[in-house]
Amino acid sequence: MKTIRPTILLACLWLLFSSCFTTTVNAETTGENPITSADLETIVEQENDTEATISYVLEDKKNLILKTDQAAVLNIDALKEELGAEKVDQKNELETVVTLDDPDAIDFKLHVDKEKPFFLTVLDADQVEVFKYQFNVEKKVARSVNDDAAEEATWTHAEKLRVSKGPIMEHSDGAKTQPIFYFGDYIYAEKGIVKVSSTWVQRRKSRENSLTSPNTGIIYSEAGGNLDEGSSDPKNHIYTNHYGDNQKKDYDAPLHDEEDLPFGTPTSYTSNNLFNFVVHSNNWLKPGTSGPNKLGKAYAMVGEPALYYRINQKTGFEEQRLVYKQRAFYSDKRGKTNPEITTTIKMSFTRTGRVITDISFKNTGKVLFNNFSGFSNHDLSLNKDGKELQDQRGRKIGNYIPMRSLTNDRGMYIQAPNNEVRTNFYMNHNDGPGTWAARSASRSYLATKGYMYNPGLLGLIGVQKETYYPWKVGKGQNNFFFDHKTNSYKFPYTPSGKFNAFKDQRDPGDKGKTRALGTRLGTDNENDPQWDAGLTMRTAPIDLKVGETKHLQYGTKTDIPGSNFCPVVEFDGLSYEDFPQVLPVGSRELTMKGHWYDFDSQKVKIYYALDSEKPEELKKNILLEGTQSKDEAENGTFHDFTKKINISELEKGLHKVRLIAEDEDGNQSVLQEHNFKLIKKAVANKGPQIDVTAPLGTKRKPYLPVTDKFDLHGFWSDGKNKMVKSLSYTIDGGEEKTFESNLQNPKLGQLVAWHIPDFDISEYNDFQQHRMVLKITDAEGMTDTDTFYFKHVGGGTHLVAPEEIDFGKVTVATKSDQAQKPDLKGNKVLLEDFRKEGATPLGVKLTVRKFYLQTDNPNDGDDEDDGDDSSTTIDPQTRSKESLVHGVLWDGQPVASKSFIVGRTEGAKDSQWRQTTDLSSEIEKKLKINFWSKESGATPGKYVSRWTWSTVDSVQ
Repeated sequence: MKTIRPTILLACLWLLFSSCFTTTVNAETTGENPITSADLETIVEQENDTEATISYVLEDKKNLILKTDQAAVLNIDALKEELGAEKVDQKNELETVVTLDDPDAIDFKLHVDKEKPFFLTVLDADQVEVFKYQFNVEKKVARSVNDDAAEEATWTHAEKLRVSKGPIMEHSDGAKTQPIFYFGDYIYAEKGIVKVSSTWVQRRKSRENSLTSPNTGIIYSEAGGNLDEGSSDPKNHIYTNHYGDNQKKDYDAPLHDEEDLPFGTPTSYTSNNLFNFVVHSNNWLKPGTSGPNKLGKAYAMVGEPALYYRINQKTGFEEQRLVYKQRAFYSDKRGKTNPEITTTIKMSFTRTGRVITDISFKNTGKVLFNNFSGFSNHDLSLNKDGKELQDQRGRKIGNYIPMRSLTNDRGMYIQAPNNEVRTNFYMNHNDGPGTWAARSASRSYLATKGYMYNPGLLGLIGVQKETYYPWKVGKGQNNFFFDHKTNSYKFPYTPSGKFNAFKDQRDPGDKGKTRALGTRLGTDNENDPQWDAGLTMRTAPIDLKVGETKHLQYGTKTDIPGSNFCPVVEFDGLSYEDFPQVLPVGSRELTMKGHWYDFDSQKVKIYYALDSEKPEELKKNILLEGTQSKDEAENGTFHDFTKKINISELEKGLHKVRLIAEDEDGNQSVLQEHNFKLIKKAVANKGPQIDVTAPLGTKRKPYLPVTDKFDLHGFWSDGKNKMVKSLSYTIDGGEEKTFESNLQNPKLGQLVAWHIPDFDISEYNDFQQHRMVLKITDAEGMTDTDTFYFKHVGGGTHLVAPEEIDFGKVTVATKSDQAQKPDLKGNKVLLEDFRKEGATPLGVKLTVRKFYLQTDNPNDGDDEDDGDDSSTTIDPQTRSKESLVHGVLWDGQPVASKSFIVGRTEGAKDSQWRQTTDLSSEIEKKLKINFWSKESGATPGKYVSRWTWSTVDSVQ
C-alpha cells in the first residue's frame, strides 16, 4: 500500500513579514526612446514568506502597477516600509501602484505569500504588461519529470532524505562491508528522519546541504557488528569520499568561511552553463557556469529539489533520483533567450556493489539551448567516522591526495596513504562523460562569467583578463595561491600551466590519454606539489533541442581492505540480458578484458562457465591464474588482463558467461554474468539480414515493459546492395510502419546498428502478448524479418494527490455551521491502477488529523491522539499544542472516524493495463469541514493538519 501525505493549510489570518536583499540591473537605451523595463531578479524563500527582488529601469514615468489574481498575497506593510508609505498606493485587494523615483535605487523587495499559488503581473504606468510570474507552483512542476505515468508509478516521492544500501560482502574473518549512497551529507540522510526541505535552507550565501551532490560511501562492520545500526554501533565505521560528507567533527569556525564548513558537502554539486545566457562570456569556448546553491537565482534552481526512490527489479536493491529545474530568468524577457533545464540525478547499484550515477539534462524550456554542457563537480576527501581520515599518529591524510589513473581510459582512483580505503571512479560507461579532468573543484554558490576580458585604454593600458571554473588557469607559488608550509596549492588553485579542470571546451582533460596504471593525474611528475583533489566531468557541448535529453554516467566503488579481503574483478563492458553484446555467427572467440586486485592474497584464479547455471560447472574452466608480490598485495595493486573464451561451436542466439574469482585463502568475489548474442550477417549475392538484439523479447519469454515507452535496438546488414530501401515493422499483423528509409550501405556485409527511441505502445493498453515483426527491404525488394514479443503484466498502483490543499481565510467562533469546501486549485486526486485483470476493487481512504497552530516555538509539542509522530510530515518546529476543533462532513453527513473512504474503483480491475480513476470532482463536491474554536478562543494564524491518503485493497 502506497501513501501520500500532503500538508493541508488553513489560513485564519495571513501574517505580514519583512526582510532585505540587494541586486543589480543591466539596461539598454536606443536613440531618444526612454526605457521602461522591470524583471524578477531573485526569489528567496524565508521562514515565514518569500522575498522577491524586482529590478527596474524607468527613464520616463516612475510608476509600476502590481496586480495579483488572489487577495492578501502581497505584504503591503512591508512594501511601505521598504519604499515609504507615500510611495505605495493600494487601489484594492488585487492592485497596488508603487512610485519608484529614487535616482539611486535600481530594485525593491516584495514579500509575498509562500504557500498560495497566484499570478503576479507587473505593468507600466500606461497599463502595458512588463512581466508576469506565477508563484508557488514550481515544486509541483519539478516533479513532473516523465510523461509516462506508468514509469512515474514505479517511483515513490520521499519527503525525507534516505540512505540506500547495496550488496553485503562477508569476509572470512567475520567482518562485513556494504556500499551505500544518498544525496548530500550522510549525517542528514542516515536515520531517514530529516526532511529534504529542512536541509535546503540558507547558509549565508549558500545552502545548508548540497543536495545535488550524489554521494557514495561504504560501511565496514567488524566481526560481531550490526550493519543495520550504522554509526550507532561502535563496531561499524562509515567511510565517505567527498569533502564535507560525514565530516562535521572537523568543524573549526575560525578556519572556515560559513559557506565552506566541513558538512553539507558544500563544494560538490551538479550544474551546467545556463548562467552564460545571463552574463555572456567573452570567449564562447569558455562559457559561464553557476552552482545550484546560489540563493534566489532562477539559473541556480527554481523551487526545491524533489526526491524519489524505488526498488530496481533487476538487482533487488533500492535506487534514488533527485529532480530539479533551472532557468536563465524567472520570467521571459524581451530580447533575452530564456532556456530551461530539468536535471534528474539517478543512483543505483549493480549486483557487484558498484554505484552507477546517471545524470540526465533535459531541455524542458521553449527554446534551443545553444552550446549546452552539463557538469558534475566533485571535491574529493577520504573521511572516516565523522572526520577526515587520519593515520596512527593522528595526522590527517584524506584530503590533498594524488588522483591516479585506472588506465585504458577506465577512469581514476584515490587511495589513502596507509591503504585503509580506496575509491575508484569509472568513466567507461555507455553514456560516460564527454570529458573529465582530475584537477580541483569549485564552490556551489558561485556564478562566474567563464572568461572576462577588459581591453582597458586602447587595448594597451589597464588590460584585464581572468578565467573562472572550470577554465581557471593555474597559478604560481606566491603566498596568495600557495601554502609553503604544506607545499600545496590552496583551494581551488592548481599549478601554473595547468587548469582547475579544462583549458576550454575543446580540452579533453584526462579522457583518452594513455597513462600507465597508478600514474598520478594532472602532472607528469609524481613529486610535484599537491593541490586540493577534485574531479570535474562534463558532457560534450551540443545544441540541446527542446525536449531533448543529454546523459552523463559514471560508476563509483569503494573498498576497505580490512584484515581479510575478498578479491575484486572488474570486467570492462559487461552486458545484461536485455542489452547483450552482439557478435556475428561464426565468431571463434569472446574477448574478456578487465582488471583484478586483492589486498592480502598473492594468488587469484578467475573461473567461468558458459551457458550453464550449475554450481559444479562454474570451476571447470579457468579464465586466468593471477599472481602478485607481497608489496602489491598490501597496496591492492590493479592488474590488467585480456583473455579469450572459445565460442566457435555456439549457435545463433543469446548466450551467457558466468564468472567468479577466488583467492588462495578461499575468499570469493561476487558472481558476475556477461550476456552476448550471436546474429547472422548477410553474405554476398544473398538477401539482407535484420535482428532485434535489445531488449530480449521471445515468444516463450516476452519483454515485460513497466512503462508505455521503451528503446528498441538491433542490427541489419546487406552483402549485395549499396542502399537499403527501408526498415519497417508491423504489430499483430496491422499497418506496416517505416522507421528508417534510403539507408546508405558503403561497407557490404557489415553489421549496422538501428534504434527506435521511445517506442510508444500506449495503444496496447492490455495484458495480451503482442507480436512485432521487424522487416528490412533492400533496393531490389529482397526482405528479411525478425520477431519481437512484448506484453504488460500486473504491477502496482500510483496514488496522486495535491501537495497542499487550502481552505482559505475564515473566521472561527465557538459555534459554526459554515462548513468550508477545499480548494484543490486545479490539482487532481488520481488513482492509477496497473494491477492484473480481475484484481479486487480499490478504495481511497483519507485520514484527517487535528489542525495545529503553526508556530516558531521549538518547545511546543504535538498532542495528537494517536500518539505517533514517527511519520509526521509537519516540521517539529512548526507544531504547537493549540489546535482548532473541526468536524468533517462527507456528502452532507458527519463523519464519526478520522479515516473514511473518499472514492473507489468500479468493480474488479478490467482488461486495461492502466486504469485511471479521477476522484477530484467528487472530493470537491462532497468534502466539507466545519471549524470552530475552543471556549478559550483561538489565536489568529495559520493552522496546519497532516492528511494521509492511502489505497485499500477492497471496499466493504
